[in-house]
Amino acid sequence: MSYRIPPADTLAEAISEALEGRPMVVSQQKLTEMVLKKLKDKDPNYAATEERIRKLLIDRNLAKIEIHTREADDRSRHGRCPVCSSKMKRIQNETIFGGTVTLGHKCTKCPYWTGLKRRIPIRYVFYGDDFKGPSHKEA
Repeated sequence: MSYRIPPADTLAEAISEALEGRPMVVSQQKLTEMVLKKLKDKDPNYAATEERIRKLLIDRNLAKIEIHTREADDRSRHGRCPVCSSKMKRIQNETIFGGTVTLGHKCTKCPYWTGLKRRIPIRYVFYGDDFKGPSHKEA
């Protein structure tokens, strides 16, 4: 079966349509199913991967993303973000002796961060424009 890769603008439009009227989507798989349904309405041969949808959503700031992680046994490395492939920057602190120590790494584009032990993304929660968040009433 053949498929076509939709242009970025068409995919971004499908993501926006899928999130429209929904305050949150609790998994990347569910979001992908919703986006693919919108894409199939435009062209039945369109297809997109979960990773491409997530990266475009972050790149175009189409929704807020929350990243749930677990800790791995190995140390984190200063490289590319596992969520959006952007550069990571060091989180550093100054010591009492005037030197610096690296505490972890933070992505320059999305909310992903890791400490000395590597954090592996396990679940994504996407918040649309309709998300109001918990209400905090002042006494």
